Amino acid sequence: MTRGTRLWLIVGGIILTAAVIAAAAVRGFGTAALEVKVAAAEEKLFEDKVLATGKVETLHQAEVVAPFAARLVRLKVKEGDRVAAGEVLAELDTSDVEDRVKEAEAALAAAEAELSAALAPARPEEIAQAEAVLEAAEAAAEAAEKKLERYRFLFEQEAVSEAELEAAEIGYTQAKAEATAAEARLAALKEKDPKQIEVYRARVNQARVAAENARRAAAKGQLTSPITGVVLQRTAKQGDYLQPGLPVLTVGDPERLQVVADLSEQDVRGVRAGQDAEINWIGRPDKTWRAKVARVSPAVTRKTELETEKAVRVYIALDEPGLLPGATVDVIIHRVKPRKAVLVPTEAVVEKGKEKVVFTVDKGVARKRTVDVGGSNELYSEIRAGLKAGTRVILNPPEDLRDGQPVRVSGGVKQ
Repeated sequence: MTRGTRLWLIVGGIILTAAVIAAAAVRGFGTAALEVKVAAAEEKLFEDKVLATGKVETLHQAEVVAPFAARLVRLKVKEGDRVAAGEVLAELDTSDVEDRVKEAEAALAAAEAELSAALAPARPEEIAQAEAVLEAAEAAAEAAEKKLERYRFLFEQEAVSEAELEAAEIGYTQAKAEATAAEARLAALKEKDPKQIEVYRARVNQARVAAENARRAAAKGQLTSPITGVVLQRTAKQGDYLQPGLPVLTVGDPERLQVVADLSEQDVRGVRAGQDAEINWIGRPDKTWRAKVARVSPAVTRKTELETEKAVRVYIALDEPGLLPGATVDVIIHRVKPRKAVLVPTEAVVEKGKEKVVFTVDKGVARKRTVDVGGSNELYSEIRAGLKAGTRVILNPPEDLRDGQPVRVSGGVKQ
């Protein structure tokens, strides 16, 4: 082999090697690198809390209201007074109601008198008089019947006019009716009509119920406390004319309090009974009350009847005294109390089926990591397993990002 031939073989080998390397490079880097933003997983304190405004309420509270329209003539208690269940706290003007009581009692007396008269046996002289009236009525009816028969005969003989015949017929009808009525009166005296007795009894029962209702209404003019507690608020003053249902007093137990807070549908996520809470009140700026979530309402409701904004009501039990019923307070609910953890921005965590994953950057390519996520908030998610502090994670990874795909960092932490 000549020297020139060997030279060409060497050159050809170099060209072939370069072609193979180039082909490999094309195969390896034919996909353009995806630009991504990254952040580093950090180990620091993590917490998740909800801020809200609440109102202090008594656990047991009741309102004393006007049962009917009347003037408030007397208030026997003031705010802060301790009262017992059933104690009279105020009095209404019941003059109108008492008049209705008198009317109802008079109607009851009249109905009872009618029933007594109906049940009482007839006196002998009453029966004798009724028998005499019946005998006279029957005699008059018999005479009227005979007269009618005679006039019919005379009418056929054209001896009397048609008008005279009609008058005889009317006379007989009236006489017969009077005899029937007299017979009924005599029978009623001798034997009472059970149906009529039942009518009288029904009238008595109806009148008795009306009288009892009127007495109860009058008794309601004495406004009593429904529970044992302390007068928290007076919403009416002596001399006011009250409409039915208008509150007069509020009674409750100021030593058994709770805080009621309205949370948005977004903030209520993760809030549950047993979580720690903190209460702050502007009336005692140097004091923080420790508390716990007692329960979370199972329904979303409007904050008030006049508002359209909806909320979930959360009830918080107080562990310490010192707050006043009706106070507006600031509430902090700890969904997760401060603890040390590996954190990544929440937008780095995505769901792939039933798994939660993050994508890391390793030597210019994306690597999928399955992670165990603990708590999370608007900023950070807690990684309990699957990732170490310092690892770079891709923020907002696209849905079609795959493991091993080339990436190029264009934002976030430095490479």
